[in-house]
Amino acid sequence: MDVSIFQAFLIGVACWLGSVENSQPLGVAFSDAMSKPIVGGTIVGIILGDVVTGATIGAAVQAMYLGQVLIGGVATADMAFVSYPSIALAMLAGADANVAVTLAATVGVLGAALFTGYEILASVFYQLGDKFIAQNNIKGMKVAYMVLPPITSFVIRFGITFAIVLLGSNYASSLLAAIPELVLHIASVLGGVLPAVGISILVTYTLKDYKFVIFFLIGMMCITFLQFNMVATAVFGACLAVMYYMFTDHKNENNLEIQDDEEDELL
Repeated sequence: MDVSIFQAFLIGVACWLGSVENSQPLGVAFSDAMSKPIVGGTIVGIILGDVVTGATIGAAVQAMYLGQVLIGGVATADMAFVSYPSIALAMLAGADANVAVTLAATVGVLGAALFTGYEILASVFYQLGDKFIAQNNIKGMKVAYMVLPPITSFVIRFGITFAIVLLGSNYASSLLAAIPELVLHIASVLGGVLPAVGISILVTYTLKDYKFVIFFLIGMMCITFLQFNMVATAVFGACLAVMYYMFTDHKNENNLEIQDDEEDELL
């Protein structure tokens, strides 16, 4: 797949718009939405002219990061680099979704290291801004706080993404063809496991009682073996949830409510 300079430019700008540190008029919610792999894969697919492949790879990568949380403001991967240069490179190389997931995990970790470098540079700019404040230099303070960090972010994210997409189009396919079949098989197996890891992390965070994992397993059985689509599975799950509520013993809860009402009347 060939890519033009304009296409590489658009992907680079989209990567910058999806960065968490990017301060732009549309707000943090817009940047957060842009950073999602399923959104990034769709946008990259539109730019490269293959929406189906882009969305498919984006959905596979998104499953891996469903359970990602920020701990102390530190993420295990940079989602903007995961969503744009890695998916674009996988599409240019003609890799399948499983190999693309493994590639995204690698690029995401490297992106997190680059983001740490950006934070170091930003701390220097903020110290410079403090000095300008002490000197009552408002213009210098605005430059240090409002101009230098976004420019640095743009240079890092746009520049790296633009170079990867533009240069990768010439070498991605040949590089993928030169990789031994065993290595590609290992990458494909790992790529198939990583989305399951993301889903398991999400289930761990959301389930308050581990016995409810049976409903998750029933959903997997419906899709895998009964060939239900997502709508049918969702309706079936809703019916099970209603039945569970109807046939669950709520006598203890009702007794507690009656006791509370009697105590209120006595008071």
